[in-house]
Amino acid sequence: MPVSSERREPMNSVPPRHRVPAHLARRFHQICLGAVAEIILPAGITPSEYAVLAVIIDLPNLDQQSLANQLGIDPVSAGQMIARLETSGYLERRVAPHDRRARLLVATRAGAELRESLRRPALAAQNRILEPLSVRERQTFLELLTRVVEGNQSYARPGNGRRPPRRPSASSKEIAHDLRQEPVRRRNAGQPIMRRDARR
Repeated sequence: MPVSSERREPMNSVPPRHRVPAHLARRFHQICLGAVAEIILPAGITPSEYAVLAVIIDLPNLDQQSLANQLGIDPVSAGQMIARLETSGYLERRVAPHDRRARLLVATRAGAELRESLRRPALAAQNRILEPLSVRERQTFLELLTRVVEGNQSYARPGNGRRPPRRPSASSKEIAHDLRQEPVRRRNAGQPIMRRDARR
């Protein structure tokens, strides 16, 4: 069978038409998540929970809303991860000295030790992601990526790209009102009215 003279791209290459920011960012995120998950998941937490723990340690005295803003996630997701880390004994909430209604997030000793034990392996995993680049290219890549992220903060909103919520269905009161109006509509239309409780 004759071999085609056409040059074929390797199976793992990205076609030219797919070399656009949105597609490449999605694939890059998959790669980053997979590489870091190999290190983080065996410790019993997710990469996202590790990120929460790291931010709480690096930026102490955050509340839930500030944490969500820092990570670019919605407060509900932040609250769920905080609750799981609190249940695992890795962080606790303390009353804020300036406002007794507010709760500040503080890593426990176990949380700090977990973060420290995972720090180097996690950094090594991220360095492996950049292995296809030279040392100079890695620095340039990260600088350019940082500029792109910082220059597009208006799009960095939690929930971007998700389907909009469905409109709520008719309430029970609306349904009951429609049922009460049905005999009137039928009478006006000259149609026979049947009782709902009539035996069949």
